[in-house]
Amino acid sequence: MSDHELTRKEKIETAAEKLAADKDADVIIFNFGIEPGFDMFFLEFLRKRETKRKNAVLLLTTEGGDADAAYRIGRYLQDNYETLTIVVCGWCKSAGTLICAAANELIIADAGELGPLDVQIAKADELGERSSGLAVEAAFEKLQQESFKLFIRHLTDIKDETEGRITFRTAADIAAQMVTGVMSDIFAKIDPLAVGEDYRSNLVAEEYATRLNIRPRNLQDTRSPSGLHMLLRGYPSHRFVIDRKEASNLFKRVSPPTGTIAEFVALLSRDAVVPRSSSRSQPPILEFLNDAIEKPAKNVPKPKSAKGAASEALSRRRRSGRSNGAGTSDLPGSVPPIVDEELRDQPAA
Repeated sequence: MSDHELTRKEKIETAAEKLAADKDADVIIFNFGIEPGFDMFFLEFLRKRETKRKNAVLLLTTEGGDADAAYRIGRYLQDNYETLTIVVCGWCKSAGTLICAAANELIIADAGELGPLDVQIAKADELGERSSGLAVEAAFEKLQQESFKLFIRHLTDIKDETEGRITFRTAADIAAQMVTGVMSDIFAKIDPLAVGEDYRSNLVAEEYATRLNIRPRNLQDTRSPSGLHMLLRGYPSHRFVIDRKEASNLFKRVSPPTGTIAEFVALLSRDAVVPRSSSRSQPPILEFLNDAIEKPAKNVPKPKSAKGAASEALSRRRRSGRSNGAGTSDLPGSVPPIVDEELRDQPAA
């Protein structure tokens, strides 16, 4: 069968098998919000594949979510595979960036972007609204700066207006009283308990990222500020775009898609670019895109090339009618939407 006769789905499967053979890796796609408890679905998903390859290539697309679940997903991947390569074709924000700390290598496409790791905290008396855990800390720092500037201005004005008839100490006391009168009511609005809670919340992301980075050592630590410090405190907005060029300042091994990965990424649709979410009533995508390796027999044949292994896997799938193994059909209320229905059986262009 020629390439023109293959459907788009079959081309994706063939490319996944070629990538799997080339990298000796299971090829996994995950596109969904990282919701509390989803880590258990991910663990069961990995367990269902009895024979795994040595490494893993994860195509990760997510708006972010729960830091605890993200940490456990990163741990599961490290526990099951020797090396982890994460491919980011679209959004991989917040908790998704935390999972990236578990990767030995990041491959970021032109449209790929990561996001800062500052924790998001639910606003009191607001439905569905969140604010950065750094907001109170930033407000406190800004008030300190403005208080000092106001003190210097008053001190200078007093000395200039009195033409030196008032000593520096007396002028400083007067300036301090004036600043206190202006700023004390504003500082009183800051809840010390909230400051402490936000500080501890931000420590969660920092400690999780530190632990996930122990094995791959991919977070930049040879310059100041470090990559982790920048992810936690270096950006003014939680939605800040961290593209491939910016990510190369935060991680040691970042590259664009090349070779078999570039060929594979080129075949994928919006399912690897646009994040899915339960808030939009969309099912998750979680699927192995390559076949499981067969258990070794007593007489092991000579290994095939990547191209030969991919062709044989596709022929085997056609004969048996099998799917790619554990996938999104194993998750509640979900379907494996790697290819749109109207394109599923159409010849690819």
